Amino acid sequence: MRVALALSGGGARCVAQLGYLEILYDLGIYPEAIAGSSGGAIIGAFLAKGHSPKECVELIKTFEFSKISLNLFRGSLFNLDSIYEDLKALGLDTFEKLPIPFFATATEYESGTTRYLHKGDLGLGVLASSALIPIFAPITIDDRLYIDGGFTDNLPLRPLMEYPFRLSINVNPLAPYGMKKSLWGNYKRACYTMFSANARRSLPLATKHIQIDQTGNFGILDTKHFDQIYAIGVQRGQKERGYWQNCLRG
Repeated sequence: MRVALALSGGGARCVAQLGYLEILYDLGIYPEAIAGSSGGAIIGAFLAKGHSPKECVELIKTFEFSKISLNLFRGSLFNLDSIYEDLKALGLDTFEKLPIPFFATATEYESGTTRYLHKGDLGLGVLASSALIPIFAPITIDDRLYIDGGFTDNLPLRPLMEYPFRLSINVNPLAPYGMKKSLWGNYKRACYTMFSANARRSLPLATKHIQIDQTGNFGILDTKHFDQIYAIGVQRGQKERGYWQNCLRG
């Protein structure tokens, strides 16, 4: 059995998507196409390259997050140049070389238009999808600026409509909770409200939707707890193993 995967953004929380997919891979269920937004685009690119979920986690752990450089006074806190180098070193070359069709959702900075990138430089496409302003600087591709795909489509099912079975996995709570009424807390609430609103619009397009709310206990930049976040996804997948076994029988 094959499914088309739509992977939400969510930063470090997206590792839970890999945990869930580990169960599917164990059952012999693999993606025939993948679309990802932000952190889901990073994970999706490695899956589309042919790596298993467990391999993807280990690859992401090799990123040198400490090398992300400051970008103060230029409109954002950081730029992602060092992560681009990591992505290229790990073999993310071009979209065209991937064995599995892959779409990285990005938002045009000037027009606010959603773009499903699927050609050209894969590393740049993934980073464009992950450029969460004002934390990370926009990414330039072919003289156009792009920012995080989650701003306009955080659960990218639309590029997968030609595929009969569409599985979406969202790792952001659909209702923001537990956020302090501070400057940073209000910024996070605004982002999650926006991400949740456009994710809700996509839900009717999914054949099967997985909502993993437990990841809300971790921050999007929480790179120290990948193993715990992965385990949350595995646990959720184990609970639904019976559903997927029935799909295989039917």
